[in-house]
Formats: sequence, structure tokens, C-alpha cells
Amino acid sequence: MHEPSSEPRAKRVVVLHSGGKDSTYSAWWAQMKGWEIVAMASVLIDSDDSMMFQTDSTWVSGHQSRMMGVPWMPILSSGTEEEEIYDLQRGLEEGVESGTVEKWFADREIACPDYISLIPESWDGLVVGALRSDYQKTRIERLTSRLNVTLHSPLWRHDPMAHMQSLMSHNFQFVITSVSCEGLGREWLGRVIDQESLSDLVSLSEKYRFNVDGEGGEFETIVTDAPSFAMPLELSGSEQWYGNRGIFQIRSARPIQSYNK
Repeated sequence: MHEPSSEPRAKRVVVLHSGGKDSTYSAWWAQMKGWEIVAMASVLIDSDDSMMFQTDSTWVSGHQSRMMGVPWMPILSSGTEEEEIYDLQRGLEEGVESGTVEKWFADREIACPDYISLIPESWDGLVVGALRSDYQKTRIERLTSRLNVTLHSPLWRHDPMAHMQSLMSHNFQFVITSVSCEGLGREWLGRVIDQESLSDLVSLSEKYRFNVDGEGGEFETIVTDAPSFAMPLELSGSEQWYGNRGIFQIRSARPIQSYNK
């Protein structure tokens, strides 16, 4: 007769993943804890705005998930305030309708990454990259309560500068895909953040008084390489500038096959 194990059972988690620096860091954190990521769930917004979720290029998560060796689960949402969190819940519980994801990509003339249409059963935790937004965290807490799963927010209330330096020291590489504050101009679109550009970003954040980690919506990012990636990604796209804000519209993402990590 086997003695009951005193070791805690490894968690099976879903990572709420935008493709940006914070959610990708949190996914790596979960893997470092030995947890199984059953899916990276990304909310694809069918509008230009969202109070809850990143709107720019979150579909790149499908390629990032492949580089991490985990399934990708896209969830469609209109982005309507107070409804989008229930769009996420329905996706996590019921999956997505056949053909709807393909149509979303076809409408944008982007190749659709491989995905799963239903999250496997028996997962018990949701990992998020929330930093300081009480609006977002409160709604995610209610969601996990309804789903009867635990919530894990490894970056919650982390010091902004310490977080950015941690990304650098652990060899995360990411590009800025949108800017929307004074001090960040068109030249930042598509710019890779490394130690040199981070120094520039810090100086501008001090001068113009914006959050150096972008938590106030000043900028958004997409990760091109991380400790958990088998290979880095190469992105291609174009800039779109609207006078005082802009986006780097990603059109394709592919692994750099010749790169040896």
C-alpha cells in the first residue's frame, strides 16, 4: 500500500496572456515553479479599445506559446466595458465557436496561428501579469471566484524600476508596439528595449512623469524573446501615427530558425 505523498500536487494553470512583457514574465514564473501551463489564453478584442485587455497585436501570443511549447487559446471579445470579462469567462468555460477565430484573422489579413478551441479540464489556477490596476485585478478576482480557481499575480505591486531591470537581467527582449503619452514619440514604435533604450525610457519617464513600466497605458509591448522561448521571434509590420499617439501594426511573426540559444 502506497503512503500518501506529502508533496503538493503540481498546479495546472491557465496564463492570461497578451504577448506583452508582464504576462510573458508571469508565464515564465509559473514554469519556474514547476507548474503545468495547460493553455495560454489571449483575449482578441474586436474593437479599438478595452478597459481590461491589451488591444494591439495580442494574436502574436499564438507564436509565443509555440516557442514555449504550450497550447494557445484565443478568446474573442467585443471589448465592451463590463462585458469583456464575461467574454473571457465564457471562453475559459465553453471554448470558441468553430470558424470564428479564422474569420477574425481573415478580416485582418493575418495568418492564424495554431490554437485549441477548448481548454483542457482539471485546471486549478489562473496566472496574470497585473501590476497595479485595481480595476483589472478586482474583476479578475471575481472571475476566478466564479470559476473556483486560484489567482496568481506574481508581479502585483512590484516596484516599476526593479521590474524593468529584472526583465533585462533575465534576458527578456521586447518591442514597443504602441505609445500614447507625452514624451514618447513615433521613434519609439517598434523599438527594442535593451539596457540602452531602457536608460532613455527612464530619463523620459522622469521628465514627463509617466510610468516607466507602462502601467498607466503609456505604452504597450510584445515580447520577441524570453528564457522560456525555444527561439526568438522576428516581427514585421508598419507604423501608424495619429498626431500624438501611434501603434506598430504587426503583420507577421516567425521564429528565427538559425538562432542557437
